[in-house]
Amino acid sequence: MAEQEKGMTIFLDVFRRADKNDDGALSMEEFKSFFSDGVLGCDDLENLFREIDTHKTNNLDTGELCTYFSKHLGAFKEIFGAVEDMNKSISKALTSTSQVYPKSSFMEQFTIRFLMREILNQMAALQRPVEAASDAIDENAVTERGGVPQAMQTESSRPAGVVPGRVARRARRQLSTQTSMPEGSGPLTAQIERLRNLVDKLENKVNFEGISEEQVDIQNEQTMILVRRQLAVNEEHDKAFRDSLRKYIEGSNITDGCLHLSVRTYSGSNMFVLYEMWEDQDAWKGHSSSSLAKSFQHSNIDNLETPEQLTTMPIPSSWWKRDE
Repeated sequence: MAEQEKGMTIFLDVFRRADKNDDGALSMEEFKSFFSDGVLGCDDLENLFREIDTHKTNNLDTGELCTYFSKHLGAFKEIFGAVEDMNKSISKALTSTSQVYPKSSFMEQFTIRFLMREILNQMAALQRPVEAASDAIDENAVTERGGVPQAMQTESSRPAGVVPGRVARRARRQLSTQTSMPEGSGPLTAQIERLRNLVDKLENKVNFEGISEEQVDIQNEQTMILVRRQLAVNEEHDKAFRDSLRKYIEGSNITDGCLHLSVRTYSGSNMFVLYEMWEDQDAWKGHSSSSLAKSFQHSNIDNLETPEQLTTMPIPSSWWKRDE
C-alpha cells in the first residue's frame, strides 16, 4: 500500500502474530491456525484464504490482508484509528512521565499517580462492553453452526491449556504485541501493562521516611480535642464582637484543661476562625457548659451575620506531649 490507511497498523500486528515462521508471508496452514475461531470450518477458512489471496500466490502478504480488512471495517474504522492514536499517545505520556515524575513536588506526584490510575479505569470500562458483545456474538455463532465441523487450532499455535473458539480468541487478545508501531511504542495491550507497572512503581516510591507508626490499645488511647469555630461577624457589630472575643479568650486561657487558643482573620473578609485545644473530651464539655462559654455564645447571636460553624476533632494526646 503506497500510503497506509489510518488504523491499519493494527493489521500489521495481526500479520506478524500469524506469521509463525517470520518469512513475511502467511501460508494456508498459518492462516487457518491463527484465524480458526471455533465457528468457521476448514472449508470456510480455505475459501476465505483464497478470497484474500488476490495475487494468487498461495501465500498472503501484508498488503492483501490490510486490503481485505479495510473493506470490512465499517463502524470499527474510527475505533482502530483511535486505538492507533491512543497507543502513540500513551507511549509519549509514559516517556514524559518517567522524566518529569522524579522532579515533581509531592502533591504533583500524587496527581500524576491519580491520573494514571484513572486512565487504567477508563480503559477497563471501555473493554468490558466490547468483551461482553464479542462473547455474545461468539456464543450465538457457535449455536447457529451446531453440527458443522469446525477447524481446530494446531497444538503449536495454541497457548497451553487453551481451547479453540471464544477462549482462544480472548487469550490471543491478551497475548497481542504490536511491533509495527514506531520504535518504542508497542501495542495497546503492552502499553496498558506498562502504564500499570509504572503506576505501581511510582506509588512504591512514596517516601515515608520520618513518619512514625504508633501502636496503641484502643481502650486506653488518650485524646485531646481540637475545636474549630468559624464566625462570620456583622460589620456593624465588629467592635462588640472583638470585645466579647477578648473576654472569652482571656477567661478560657486560665481555665483548667485549656491547652491553647488561636484566632485567625482573613484580609478583605469579616470571617474569624477560633481554634481551641482542650486536654480531653471532659475538659471541653465542662468548659462548654460554663458561664464564660454561654456568655460568648449569647453575644454571638447579636454579633454574627450567620450562626457559627463549630467542629471538633479528637487528636492523640501523645502528639501534644511530644512537642512540649
